[in-house]
Amino acid sequence: MLAAIGAVTATCLTSCLNDDEPDYNEWQQLNSQYVAEKEALTEGGIPVFTKLTPSWAPAAFTLVKWENDRNLTAKNLQPMDNSLVRVQYALDDIYGNRISDSYSATASYGDSIYQTRPMDNIVGFWNTLTEMRVGDEVTCIIPASAGYGNVQNGAIPPYSTLVYKIKLVSIPRYEVPS
Repeated sequence: MLAAIGAVTATCLTSCLNDDEPDYNEWQQLNSQYVAEKEALTEGGIPVFTKLTPSWAPAAFTLVKWENDRNLTAKNLQPMDNSLVRVQYALDDIYGNRISDSYSATASYGDSIYQTRPMDNIVGFWNTLTEMRVGDEVTCIIPASAGYGNVQNGAIPPYSTLVYKIKLVSIPRYEVPS
């Protein structure tokens, strides 16, 4: 009898403790579905998004839609992993809710500059920057596997897909591979 009471008490305590932790299964599924839909999206039979997969992280792809004519930027500088770049960005969730933009809660896309090295960012942002040329503007979809994964980062819940609008403004310090 005491063993049965102990088992019921342990089960109740475990259930109560787990109630405090949010369940992200549905959120993870919604985000995975969003990525799959965008990856399958076509216009006139042509994929809208290009899938970029870094050779050094084959499981961490990003989906990129070029918003400019790439022929016009084809001869422009393209950053290396350790180049210092200046970008403008806006970050939304899959519902279009603004999470961040160029370091300023009051800035609109294009008002502020974020200065960084591609390799100092999450894999998806890094991968996208090193495929861009100065003047390129993209819409970039970063699945959780190339973002923050199963970890919460500030207002960004675990398993979140990140939707960026990025413009590569300049490369003030270009580094060459050693």
